[in-house]
Amino acid sequence: MQYEAMESKILEFKERLDDYGRLLETVTAFANTQGGTIIIGIRDSDRTVVGLERDQIVRYSSELPQVIVDSISPQIAVDLYEQHIGGKTCVTLRVFPGPHQPYFIKRHGYPNGVFLRFGSHNRIADTYALEQFTRARNGIRYEEQPCPQVSYEQLSKELLDTIFTRCDPSILIGAGYAVNEASGKTVANVAGTLLFYRDHTQVIPESFIVVSAYADESKQHLIKKEEFTGGIIPMLDQTYAFLTTLLGTHYRQEGLAKQPVEYEIPREAIREALVNSVAHRAYDYEAPTRITLFPDRIEFLNPGTFYAPINVENLKEGLSRYRNPLIADALRKKEYMEKQGIGITLIIASCLQAGLEEPQFVELEHHVKVILYRKHTPLKALEEAYRDLYDVGAMKRHFSASELFSSKELAHYLGKSISTAKKVLFDLQQQGIVEMIGQGPATKYRFIR
Repeated sequence: MQYEAMESKILEFKERLDDYGRLLETVTAFANTQGGTIIIGIRDSDRTVVGLERDQIVRYSSELPQVIVDSISPQIAVDLYEQHIGGKTCVTLRVFPGPHQPYFIKRHGYPNGVFLRFGSHNRIADTYALEQFTRARNGIRYEEQPCPQVSYEQLSKELLDTIFTRCDPSILIGAGYAVNEASGKTVANVAGTLLFYRDHTQVIPESFIVVSAYADESKQHLIKKEEFTGGIIPMLDQTYAFLTTLLGTHYRQEGLAKQPVEYEIPREAIREALVNSVAHRAYDYEAPTRITLFPDRIEFLNPGTFYAPINVENLKEGLSRYRNPLIADALRKKEYMEKQGIGITLIIASCLQAGLEEPQFVELEHHVKVILYRKHTPLKALEEAYRDLYDVGAMKRHFSASELFSSKELAHYLGKSISTAKKVLFDLQQQGIVEMIGQGPATKYRFIR
């Protein structure tokens, strides 16, 4: 029997445990990220349920809890139990997201022993992740941090008027967008600076949106490129107008200008993807929000991973949690955001109703990529070329959008040699259907459309 689900950010398989080193990395990574489940008795290469012998079950059940307690600091809460799957008995280890992050493997020490979960893989936490843990322990969100260089007097009255019917320092402080310094001076915090200070990029680097439109997959022929700044509300308005103009299919004349009346992608999907990219991005990660138009799709590349407990697996369930609640509250007051939890559903439903391919949501190491497919998608040349040999659609379903896989795993799936699998992967890359992650023996691949 083959287990239905694939390895992911919250699920990992182990056929058996010859040593506990890799397991401890996964336990630590789960505890530092969103928690997760490890099932011992399933072969990770093809998800075949092989089960465990009784002596293995007894050994794992007695040894694992103690090994985890002895090897990881602070102490991690886990739940270990037997699970019957397809007539076989496995051992399931459930790891909960810990309240005392970051956790680390003692023999590696801190910070080298701090692991995080990205997709179906574990990685050592980088400096940015460690800074986030420190901030979380202090109980202050990044958007709440004061910006001493931005006084209340420097804020734009025009931008303040977009949210408040009237405003003074005490109202802004009460709303959570400013603080009083010991000197009595009122200064904006990060959220207030992003919303009401036109030169916010001087204070919060890369806090702008860049839109690029290309005529080809290789990004050799740039059609248009624009950067938008000047406050979150103007950025959204100007970016939305620019995108809808680029994605218009039929126009009507209004005075001297032509205005689009039909669009390749539903406007509500564009709006939700755009607003979500601003509301949920990690502003402490110094990279802009990048929106890229290709001939067959539009990609929103947003700094920051999914904010726990949201992940690719539960994204469609209507769960919602804001990384930037102050910014989200301003966008709700402006009626730019839908009711909490329905934005993703609206994106997917509107695209499917328009006859488009289902949008994809891909979590990368420090970004989330949202892919909306355009109405006039040409027939994929590669799929035509491989139609009689390989079912590219079946490949994509087997290796989901968020799943990394190796050339060896593809060769196993195709029943071909590794050299043949590498040739297929090269052609898929050339068509922009697959992207390569890493180099050398650790190279992995992922379907991106």
